Amino acid sequence: MSAEDMALGYKQLQCVEEAWRRLKSGLRMRPVYHWAVHRIHAQVALTVLALRLERAAELACADTWRNIRDDLKQIKLAQLSSPNGTVWQVTEPAQAAAKRLKALKIKAPAPLLDLA
Repeated sequence: MSAEDMALGYKQLQCVEEAWRRLKSGLRMRPVYHWAVHRIHAQVALTVLALRLERAAELACADTWRNIRDDLKQIKLAQLSSPNGTVWQVTEPAQAAAKRLKALKIKAPAPLLDLA
């Protein structure tokens, strides 16, 4: 191998490692140490799936995943308990969150999820 080929190989390796770090940081993944091959494959497959879902959301909303996530984070689930039972209630999506749901073709969650 020539010196140029080796340098190019190291540059490409560095680019791949940097891209992988960027992808994982976007997902806010903590380090995971797997020893079994099937677990490593599952981890990689789930990471790639999550990244593809993020990218699909970015394309549908024409915005960054961070902005989409921040808008959707405003939808909350509350558990209300009383002597008569428990109610699971979802907050009404704000205008920005409703816009994101519509762009993603996702129905807004029902206001009441469960009466127990």
